[in-house]
Amino acid sequence: MQDKSMNASLKLLLDIAKEMIVEKGCRATTLQDIADRGGLTKGAIYHYVKSKDELFAMILEEGLKDTNELFFESVAQASGVEGPLGTISKRLRSAVAVDSVISLIFIYLLSQKDKPEVASILKRYHETAVQTSARWIEVGQQHGVIPAHIDAQKVARMLAVFKNGLQVQHILSEGEAAIDEREIFEFMLHALGGNPKPEDGAK
Repeated sequence: MQDKSMNASLKLLLDIAKEMIVEKGCRATTLQDIADRGGLTKGAIYHYVKSKDELFAMILEEGLKDTNELFFESVAQASGVEGPLGTISKRLRSAVAVDSVISLIFIYLLSQKDKPEVASILKRYHETAVQTSARWIEVGQQHGVIPAHIDAQKVARMLAVFKNGLQVQHILSEGEAAIDEREIFEFMLHALGGNPKPEDGAK
């Protein structure tokens, strides 16, 4: 992903973009709309990004960073895998909701994958997500709460497929019962070599 330092102006742009995506959808949201609402010139936005798609990619990256921070906060407070895994399950359930900005952007970018720039964005996002998940697994192994024999890279890629599948499922299966936080938790715990107990899981 693009390495952009987060300052107040950039944070404002991302927040406005998220608001407008919820209101209008990704396709109808333009850089001009975002500039107008923020009281900025379109040229000011080009100081940070070259396109709307790149701005959307930064929102995806921001979501990963936020989840990563919450994960390490929960690791510092927990004595086992359940707390950190519960945190991830909650974030994942929120991220894959039909009206989630993350899901809306992800599905929109997938529809634009024939564009080389978008294909590159999606590839970077996927690899960043995988490497972040692999790092979480490795931390769990270092703390002795995830079996050492688990292949962190392989399981991280499986979890990425699971997340992407949930995002598509929520779009295609509107009206059906959604996979809930508990089911996500149990799937992830099983993938990490654990056995869910009645008292385990996200609250």
